[in-house]
Amino acid sequence: MRLALQSKEPLFLDAISSIFTTTEPFQVVARETNLKDLIESAKKLNVKLLIVDRVGMSPTELQFLQGVRAGGGYIVVMLTQSDSDDNDPSSADAFVSRNRSSSELVSSTKALQEKLPVEIREHKRGYRMGNRLSQREFEVAEFIARGHSNRKISQVSGLREQSVKNLVSVIMRKLKCENRTQVALKILNTEVMPPEE
Repeated sequence: MRLALQSKEPLFLDAISSIFTTTEPFQVVARETNLKDLIESAKKLNVKLLIVDRVGMSPTELQFLQGVRAGGGYIVVMLTQSDSDDNDPSSADAFVSRNRSSSELVSSTKALQEKLPVEIREHKRGYRMGNRLSQREFEVAEFIARGHSNRKISQVSGLREQSVKNLVSVIMRKLKCENRTQVALKILNTEVMPPEE
């Protein structure tokens, strides 16, 4: 499952990202400190599962999130300061206190998988032979198709820039491409399909 994360605290954002990056079946494809930037990234990347940090969120931002949820079909897990917070169900599909364990956060998020539309949670399309990319490679290839540099891919995905560079080389070799433009064309022409989750 692809998800996007938001927290105003960069260190906390790194910690949450680390939890989901190392847990199957999750893939962190966007990390933002600003809620509006998170929604913009989620729209661009077609991510419907969001984890947002309530700590430091203004009433205006909370209203914005409620509006986005009402109109955008997003599934939201909200991280709260404590279990006793007043949790408005129009703000999120699940609430998890920061005082809880990482396994509780992961299980709460996994439980929401059934709320995601089938086409998002299941990729039933097959591969074309010879173009088998791992999920992470496919994700990076999609960023290449959007014209992102290695540095931008690194910032959005949470990978180190050298790791992105290595993945780009692997993708080019697997797809028998000589440059990023050829990779982008193969992705945009759906010659490469996402792997099954």
